[in-house]
Amino acid sequence: MNTRPARRILHTADLHMAFLGDKGCSGLETVVNTAIKQRADLLLIAGDLFDNNRIEDELMEFVRAQFWRLPIPIVILPGNHDCLVPGGVFSKNEFWKSCRNLHVLQHTDGETLNLPFLNVSIWGKPIDNYFGDIHPMQGRSKQIDGGFWNIAVAHGYFVDTDSPRFPSYHITEPEIAENPWDYVALGHVPTFHCVCNSPIAYYSGSPLISGTAAIVDFDEKTGVHVTCCLL
Repeated sequence: MNTRPARRILHTADLHMAFLGDKGCSGLETVVNTAIKQRADLLLIAGDLFDNNRIEDELMEFVRAQFWRLPIPIVILPGNHDCLVPGGVFSKNEFWKSCRNLHVLQHTDGETLNLPFLNVSIWGKPIDNYFGDIHPMQGRSKQIDGGFWNIAVAHGYFVDTDSPRFPSYHITEPEIAENPWDYVALGHVPTFHCVCNSPIAYYSGSPLISGTAAIVDFDEKTGVHVTCCLL
């Protein structure tokens, strides 16, 4: 069996940037500062980086400037506010290609992104409409490379009851548990907390609401450890 190198990721979500200078912008700047300070190997944004799909160019330029400060990969999953729709913020392909080390998950049936230089594989299914019956963790390939740290990222509600309060964006425990993930990074619920221990699945919380992110350390000897990072 291959020995996977130790890695650290910064997992965040729900920054909800809407215009230049809002609290979401301050949140992104703090997240980038934290990734640098914590020497993260990867920044993972689990949905709703933006509050809507009507984003002005000046805010986009701010985002680019912040991302250029990071020498590490950045992976973004479109959420329900900034969902993957024609004409939306993530359809500006030339802009996103100009951001260094950036990957936006855009395959609506689910996509696996392999980062061989980190020994990390990330699967995510972007939200692609505003009103449909969305299942953020359906459609996962069963093939997992034993030489990689395997991470899933999803934006939605974890539901563990027969009658969930919310009509859509359901993430169930069987969907999390059906593959041997090393970590499941969740967004949409703005408070830091664990929803599953096998595999380990956490909401990072929102920099705006809870003032938190998740530091996730992967180590072959000690396992996966998640720490609440106060921003």
